[in-house]
Amino acid sequence: MPLLVPALVVLVALIGLVVPAELLALPFVEAASGTRPDLVVEATLRLLPTAPSAFLAMSSAAGLAALGLTAHNALVLRSQTERQARDLEALQARERRLRLTVHEAEDGLLHLEPVRDASGAVVDFAIVEVNARAAALLRRNADALVGCRVRDSIGLPIEDALFRGLTAVLEHGTVFRGEQRVHPRHVATSWLLVRAVRVDDGLAVTLADIADRKREARRLRRASLVDPLTALVNRRGFVEIATEQLAAARAQRQDAVLFYLDCDDFKGINDGFGHATGDRALTEIARALRAAMRETDVIARLGGDEFAMLALDTVGSCADTIRARVNTRLDALNRSGVLPATVGVSIGHVSVPASDDRSLQQLLHEADTDLMHRKAARRVARKAMAAIAASPLSPRPRRTRGTDAPIAA
Repeated sequence: MPLLVPALVVLVALIGLVVPAELLALPFVEAASGTRPDLVVEATLRLLPTAPSAFLAMSSAAGLAALGLTAHNALVLRSQTERQARDLEALQARERRLRLTVHEAEDGLLHLEPVRDASGAVVDFAIVEVNARAAALLRRNADALVGCRVRDSIGLPIEDALFRGLTAVLEHGTVFRGEQRVHPRHVATSWLLVRAVRVDDGLAVTLADIADRKREARRLRRASLVDPLTALVNRRGFVEIATEQLAAARAQRQDAVLFYLDCDDFKGINDGFGHATGDRALTEIARALRAAMRETDVIARLGGDEFAMLALDTVGSCADTIRARVNTRLDALNRSGVLPATVGVSIGHVSVPASDDRSLQQLLHEADTDLMHRKAARRVARKAMAAIAASPLSPRPRRTRGTDAPIAA
C-alpha cells in the first residue's frame, strides 16, 4: 500500500498532460490517495464528457489500483494466516509438552468438576481429567476414571474437613492444602497430601504420596522420645506418654502409682570402673526394671542415673510390692556377676488416686521428695548402726577356750 499511492500520483501526472488541470487538481489526487474515495465519482463525471481518452486512462488506472490493492491485501492476509498458523502450532506444541509433563508427573493430578443437587449445593466431584500417577494411586485405569464421581463411583473416603476445604476452594477461590490418612483398600498408600486450586468452574487437585515422609517423621519422633543407651523412653517421652496415660486413668476412674528412682553410689562405679562400666550398669538396671514391671507400665530414664516408673491401675498399697520386685531383680543381677560391682537403687513413690488433679511435674517432685526422705532415713539408720557397733557397751562375741570360734550371744 505505501508504494501504490506514489505510483497512482505519477499516473495522474501523466494523464494531466492531456487532461485540463482544472478537472484534476486536488479532488482526483485525494481520490487516488484514498483519503476521499467519494471524489472518484466527481472526477469521473468531470472527465467523461470533456476527455474520453483521459477517462479511459483513469479507468485503467483505477483498475490497476484495485488490482494492486487486492494483491496487497492478499499478501497481508497470507502473512497473517501464516503467522497465526505458526502461533497455533507453537501453542499446540506447548500444550503437548504440558500434557506430557502432567501425565508423567510424580504427583497425581486430577481435574474435578462439582456435582450439585437440585438446590445447587455441591454433593460430590466428578473426574474430568486424570494423569497416570493419580490413576495408579487410585488403583484404576486412567480412561476408566474419567467421569467417575469421587465419593460414589470410586468410594474414596473423603473426610468432612477435606470435602469442606475443596468446596471452599470452589466457592471462594482459596487454596487448600491438607493431609489425609487413607485405607490401602482404596488407595495405593496410607497418607496423601492433597492440594487444590480453582480452575474456571472446577478444581485442579494434586495428590502426593507422603507415606514415606510420615514413617520417617514417626521414626524421628520415636528417636526423640527414646533414650539411646537404655532404649527406655527419655524425660520428654515420659512427660508426654505419662500425661496421656494419667488423663486416661482419671477418665476411667483408675488409681496409679508414680515411682522415682536413682542408683546408689553410681559415682563410685564410674570412678572405680570407668564410664563404660557405668553405662553398662545403667543398661542392666533398665533391663531389671522392665522385668519387674508390666508391659502396660511406663518406664523412663530421666537422665544420668535417675529413672521414673508409672504403674497404672495400681493402688498405693501395692508400692511396697513393686519395690520388692525391683530389689529382687537387682539382687539376681548382682548374683549373676555380670557387673564388676554390686548395684542398687533407692525408690520413692507417690500414690495417684483417680480423683487427683495434680500435674505430672508436681507428682514427680513429690516422688523425688519421698526418695530423698528415704535415702536420708537410711543414712541415719546406717550411722546409728555404726555407732552401736563402735560402742564399748555393745555385746561382743564370746570365745571358747582353745578355739577362735565365736559363740553367739
